[in-house]
Amino acid sequence: MEYNNQNNLPQPNTLVFGILSLVLGSLVGIILGAIGKKKAKEFTDQGGQLVGASKVGFILSKVGFILGIIELVFVVIYIILIAVGAANGAFNY
Repeated sequence: MEYNNQNNLPQPNTLVFGILSLVLGSLVGIILGAIGKKKAKEFTDQGGQLVGASKVGFILSKVGFILGIIELVFVVIYIILIAVGAANGAFNY
């Protein structure tokens, strides 16, 4: 486990959650982004300082969380449009 040199606290593994939140996207991205942000907050509440990979992971977690929400909104809109089109007979051949 990697340790913070300033106060011997273990570095949070926010980088893993940040990368996964970007790669997996949508609902999983929202969940993993929230976990990464939570781990970073717990670490800073204990007196740690986000540096290096943990800081990058925190930023990626935020971006993955936001992109996950945006993607989920687009998926819901797409499903609604498909349902409306099917109800109006747009798919009759």
